[in-house]
Amino acid sequence: MYLRWLCVVIMLFPGCSSSEGSASDFDGERAFRDLESLLEVGRRVPGTEGSRQAQKFIIDNLRGAGLKIEEYGFKALTPLGTIEMNNIVGIVEGTQPGVIILSNHYDSKYFPDFKFVGANDGGSTTAWMLEVARVLGGKRNGHTIWLTFFDGEEAIQEWTDTDSLYGSRDMVLKLRTNGMLDQIKAVINVDMIGDKQLGILRDPDAPEWLRKPIWDTAKELGYGNHFLRETLVIEDDHLPFRRANVPAINLIDFKFGGGSREHDRNWHTANDTIDKVSAESLQIVGDVILSALPAIEVNIRKMGSRN
Repeated sequence: MYLRWLCVVIMLFPGCSSSEGSASDFDGERAFRDLESLLEVGRRVPGTEGSRQAQKFIIDNLRGAGLKIEEYGFKALTPLGTIEMNNIVGIVEGTQPGVIILSNHYDSKYFPDFKFVGANDGGSTTAWMLEVARVLGGKRNGHTIWLTFFDGEEAIQEWTDTDSLYGSRDMVLKLRTNGMLDQIKAVINVDMIGDKQLGILRDPDAPEWLRKPIWDTAKELGYGNHFLRETLVIEDDHLPFRRANVPAINLIDFKFGGGSREHDRNWHTANDTIDKVSAESLQIVGDVILSALPAIEVNIRKMGSRN
């Protein structure tokens, strides 16, 4: 009953409204063009040629935006054997100590019986992050930002604690091993935010000091209808960080198309194609996150002063 009621609420807002002009330098149309280019690669299943082409596309664009690149390759033990995967980090060097991670996954889920390109699920956020890289450039005032592109978020077969989140689990392990985990002040993970029927659900387990600036900013910019009051717990790439006691929030539209029937037709099906994605939705999320960053950083400093 709860999920059906939730769907009704989201369907009250079937389109993505837009304010006059833009609240940031983020260009949703340019992000959409990047998505078109990324989808020319086709499937981005870990360990495949499509994945390697996607990695090159990401790295070339991050480098073009002036960011330093770090790659974190690893071998993942999956139900189909060992697969080589690769996390990519674009570094925006800051003037303040500590790191904020903005993350997404670039892989597309493996389906043996049909072509799944994941235009929204993995594709939209990859293109969104590349546009964020262009806006931020290689240096900024404030905390260093790692634009982190995770490989292997999707289950290779069926979602379990061991068959999922390969990239983010490996990243947390590496950061713990090299002593960098304590430097991560917050993780903001984005997933499936290109949906034309944009409705981002609240992550009920996110700290209020991290969630509130995002929702307040959305309301101030006139995007409140797209950052919803309804909550839903979703396992995603923020989870390994949260389990490691790093403050994290997941921003996801998990009603792909606006309701349960549309979601079932679109999510993890051959229907997850670019016609379901909107440049305006990418713009909305870009405006909100970039505009909310200063308030989030103020809260990080406040939290640090209490420790």
